Amino acid sequence: MIGTLLQLICRVIFRVDVMGIANLPKQGKLLIIANHESFLDGLLLGLFLPIRATFVVHTTVLNHWFFRQILRLTPYLAVDPTSPLAMKKVIKLLEAGKPVVIFPEGRITLTGSLMKVYDGPGFVAAKTDAMILPVRIDGAARSYFSRLRGSHPRRLFPKVTISILPIRHIGMPQAPTA
Repeated sequence: MIGTLLQLICRVIFRVDVMGIANLPKQGKLLIIANHESFLDGLLLGLFLPIRATFVVHTTVLNHWFFRQILRLTPYLAVDPTSPLAMKKVIKLLEAGKPVVIFPEGRITLTGSLMKVYDGPGFVAAKTDAMILPVRIDGAARSYFSRLRGSHPRRLFPKVTISILPIRHIGMPQAPTA
């Protein structure tokens, strides 16, 4: 019930438009990757993606009371990106058939464009033979929930578009050694 209420509020306030629902696969291992524009991104994906996925979050996010309350509404996996075993937990989730959401930039954009993309999600996708579902969030960076400053104009309630793009696949390269 809380999710439905939040979805209605976000749909009205941010005029959320979801495109590409037909690109969602019906079955199989699914790794959802999305750009990270603002603090709203996880909430918007959790509310508007028609599948229930586990969100991979940085352990420091759990230090904030507000974010812990939001995360109670959805499955999540807290990982420490400095730990070499962090991606093993994600691999286990995908192997169990659970959809997983990762922001491959690892942080919210500071420039308004895509930040450095880390290779961990690509390795996980190749290792598990999972389908990759790219999702593009547009508009949330112009809200006051973003980290943009300076010459980037922000609005109280900008229009947000969530574009679900066609699935991709990364095969694990065949090599005799690592």
